[in-house]
Amino acid sequence: MASDEQWYVLVEASYGFTDTQWKLEEKCHVVGGRSAALSRAEEICRTWCPFGWKPEECGRTVFEVSETSWLVELIEERWPESDDHAYTRGEHFRVTVARVVHPKEAPPAHPPEKKAGAIRRAFGGGR
Repeated sequence: MASDEQWYVLVEASYGFTDTQWKLEEKCHVVGGRSAALSRAEEICRTWCPFGWKPEECGRTVFEVSETSWLVELIEERWPESDDHAYTRGEHFRVTVARVVHPKEAPPAHPPEKKAGAIRRAFGGGR
């Protein structure tokens, strides 16, 4: 293992109304190599919740998809005061251990050049 390897735990959560829409919600850098990233990923599978969810108020099923990938299903039951029955809602997210293989940072943004307006050009400005 190269000493300059970078390991991450990625959390992708579904959003929208279909299973085809996923968003990278967390990107956790892990120091300590692959084994440390696997441990961190397992912890995230047991504790992470999307915005608005409380870990202590939901059920959780963790599916190991591969040695480095999990799918987590969250289920919550509520009984609003205004209803005569409980309802169930569910969410799911993916957790993956990944090694960076090609980092390339985005070039820095620069402010646009100021252009002379029509009035400035009319009076000889902006040459």
